[in-house]
Amino acid sequence: MQLLYVRYLAACPVDEIQCVARTRRRQRCTSTLLSRGAPAGVWRLVPATAASGQLALPAAVMAVYDLSGVPYAEQLRWRAQRCLQHAAIPTAADLAVADWEPFEPLRHHEHIHNRLPARARRPGPTGRAHQAARP
Repeated sequence: MQLLYVRYLAACPVDEIQCVARTRRRQRCTSTLLSRGAPAGVWRLVPATAASGQLALPAAVMAVYDLSGVPYAEQLRWRAQRCLQHAAIPTAADLAVADWEPFEPLRHHEHIHNRLPARARRPGPTGRAHQAARP
């Protein structure tokens, strides 16, 4: 995943990334970040280059769910790992820590896929996307 011009590895597929906010019943919110009514990212093939100070893989490309084209506030919502409802309530406490890990091509090489997902990732009637893939 790429957001705020940084690549991250999520703990689960894009359509399963769960909100970290605590509900009124003191449980973790079960809503996902990918939802209807919110701007969606785009799957892209990008060079598997590394950030400064990291070793890069030679001439490799990888599929990345890119949120760089969505509004800044939406990228912040994803970075905070909050659903649409809890993003609107900044006083709601977090029950879990965001699951993002900075992506390092050599360390996370098993997550590099050089093809885009077979089907477009659009939320269905339940708000969940049809196919899972990482990063």
